[in-house]
Amino acid sequence: MTAPLFDLPEDAAELGTAERGAVRAEAAPAPSRASEPGADREVTFLHTADWQLGMGRHFLGGQAQHTYDAARADAVVAIGALARTVGAEFVVVCGDVFDDPKVSSRIVRRTLDALGDYSVPVYLLPGNHDPLDSTSIYRSETFVRACPDNVHVLDRAGVVRVRDGVSLVAAPWTSKRPESDLVADQLGRLAPADDLRIVVGHGGVDQFSPAGDPAIVSTSGLQTAVDTGLVDYVALGDRHSVTSLGDSGRIWYSGAPEVTDFDHVEADSGQVLAVTLRRGRESAVAVAPHRVGKWRFTTIISDVNGSADLATLRARLQALPDKSRTVVKLALVGTLGVAEAAAFDDLFAEFGERLAALWIWERHHDLTVVADPADVAELGLTGYAAATAEELVGLAGSDDAAQAAAAHSALSLLFRLAGATGSGASRSGVSA
Repeated sequence: MTAPLFDLPEDAAELGTAERGAVRAEAAPAPSRASEPGADREVTFLHTADWQLGMGRHFLGGQAQHTYDAARADAVVAIGALARTVGAEFVVVCGDVFDDPKVSSRIVRRTLDALGDYSVPVYLLPGNHDPLDSTSIYRSETFVRACPDNVHVLDRAGVVRVRDGVSLVAAPWTSKRPESDLVADQLGRLAPADDLRIVVGHGGVDQFSPAGDPAIVSTSGLQTAVDTGLVDYVALGDRHSVTSLGDSGRIWYSGAPEVTDFDHVEADSGQVLAVTLRRGRESAVAVAPHRVGKWRFTTIISDVNGSADLATLRARLQALPDKSRTVVKLALVGTLGVAEAAAFDDLFAEFGERLAALWIWERHHDLTVVADPADVAELGLTGYAAATAEELVGLAGSDDAAQAAAAHSALSLLFRLAGATGSGASRSGVSA
């Protein structure tokens, strides 16, 4: 096993083509490096994936969706700035640069403008969202015409020489349903070499995905390749959470550079990996995550049984930073009285306006409202209003679910209106 350069922080023929937008080995910079067999070699690069530009989120509406789109575009720019900061020689994007082959020409052009501003070469690998098939975005007139000279599409499988002593091993998707493990196919064609070699692949691995899909990547095959020195690093895309495979420190998913799902599904997204490799008298690897994402998708699962729990929920929502770029999904389980339910409605309405989005996770949400005659009595209603409230309490206990729900809604409205006069909010124990 090789020793790391530093501790991780917490938080085959050469490929070339004359077509604009394809990999051109001669276009990559070639800084002076030792080239004799066995000489020391070192390289630093950025590993990223799953930009999925053009992605929409169903729970974001109006201005929030526009803000989210802008943040995803900003992340692309931030990656270029990070490359300069860490001294990266190039950037590899391991699949799913675009969410769909039909993304707008505006997104394509703006993305390529941003990549053209990078001070280093960028290598784009077609993945399952943007495969190199007959409808490929990489073959579109818009992409080909707008592609800057420093952007190279890994459009053929095999070895790509980046510069003297450093090569990529590309495994692009040419369809949405490959019939084999594309990474293993390329590893099987490699012979030992003195170059620092970086696999650029995409797809699920058998460690996490069910068997039966022929495209699933073999984790043991990757481990063998790095353990034997056949390759020095495996850069993967498809999994949106930063993930290290095995114990070598050389097989990684970079995760997505901006969050795409809630934190019970996706962990440590919003980052890019800066990788430094060394081979020669001393072999080593260092992988450093750097945050570029700005958004947060948070899931709150909680028992709520009364005003004290509502106060805790309010404090938790209040403590969330950068609310305009935070989405919260609630799954609450418990029982509330009518006054407390009205207080919850007020809380939900308030934070629905303060957060980018707030919504109920219906599949796991089970909040029961119980109508207690004592709650109604505390309102001090008289005459027709009192009689109506008592009738609603009775209907709220109906076996007819629709009728009970309508009665609860009416009672909640009644308590919210009463709260506006100074009574309901104080009884709930949840101040605004």
